[in-house]
Amino acid sequence: MLPTQQQLTQMQREEEELRFRTFDAETALSLGLVLIEEARQTHKKVTVDITRNGHRLFLHAMEGTSPENEDWIRRKNNTVARFNQSSWHTALQLRSENKSLVSDFDLSENEFVLAGGAFPLHVSGEGLIGTITVSGLPDQEDHDLVTAGIRRFLNEQNAK
Repeated sequence: MLPTQQQLTQMQREEEELRFRTFDAETALSLGLVLIEEARQTHKKVTVDITRNGHRLFLHAMEGTSPENEDWIRRKNNTVARFNQSSWHTALQLRSENKSLVSDFDLSENEFVLAGGAFPLHVSGEGLIGTITVSGLPDQEDHDLVTAGIRRFLNEQNAK
């Protein structure tokens, strides 16, 4: 595993690179299916959520997940919206600065969480418009799955 500072730099690069030119309901469906396929290929059981401007466009809970995963997704999504970066980026950054959601930001742990798996949905010319989120694995694995799936999807789109 990379040292924290290198991880933070890498995540900042990912957030700059993994952006969309456009994003609609069909994009969400196609991306969601790519993320599910990514999980299947690695024999992982996850729940996937894609939300744009507060509107859930895609949700799939694989067999072996639970309703608790949706609560994690909600809290991770809130973290992305508040800090404008991936939930894992925020978690590692705040931990490296010895900060907490409650004492330093007056944020409830019932509404926010420092956990990996939620990635900011950025669209050119629009900025942050939503989240692409995976829940069900350890933090780093949730983050890696969502970024790998987004990267695969964008590479396939660019190849067309």
